[in-house]
Amino acid sequence: MIKQGEITQLLAEANQGNISAYNKVFPVIYTELRNIAHRIRFQFYGIQTLNTTAIVHEAYLKIVRNDTDWKSRSHFYGVAAKAMRQVLLNAARGKNTAKRGASSEHVCIDDWQEQIDLSEKCSKELILLDEVLKQLEQKDQRQVKIVECRFFANMSVDETADILNISPSTVKRNWQTTKAWLYSQMQHQT
Repeated sequence: MIKQGEITQLLAEANQGNISAYNKVFPVIYTELRNIAHRIRFQFYGIQTLNTTAIVHEAYLKIVRNDTDWKSRSHFYGVAAKAMRQVLLNAARGKNTAKRGASSEHVCIDDWQEQIDLSEKCSKELILLDEVLKQLEQKDQRQVKIVECRFFANMSVDETADILNISPSTVKRNWQTTKAWLYSQMQHQT
């Protein structure tokens, strides 16, 4: 089993092209992305079909396409949370596109086709949430990162605190404030 400190080192080595490091860290990354996606699956209401594997593969593709120099394990998981947000938002936008009669292309891996299918209501709410999060990002990027970790990656308060390098009490306080602000902004825009 790979220790937490080793993950950062392996990510850095894999980022520099070390295939052996990549082969060691990939199963850990894949497993963690799968755990996050599985937790998300049970978080969203209005989901008819939410395939954990489809979310993991889409998020993984976003992460590896992002030419990032991994500074730490926390940095990696922060990027993973943002990727999960983008995957769900893309699914929501795809639902709206399909509703208007256009079709969107899906990334296929070895002719494997999975689909993340959100209800129309869930899709609209995710798109609205993203618009409100963009407003919040102008004011406080840390609060947006807390939302990405807590909502989109379904991380615990302690996991979020560890990833963002802040105290759990700060996460709790910011999470409560941010949820209330998001709710009021979303109600105002509907």
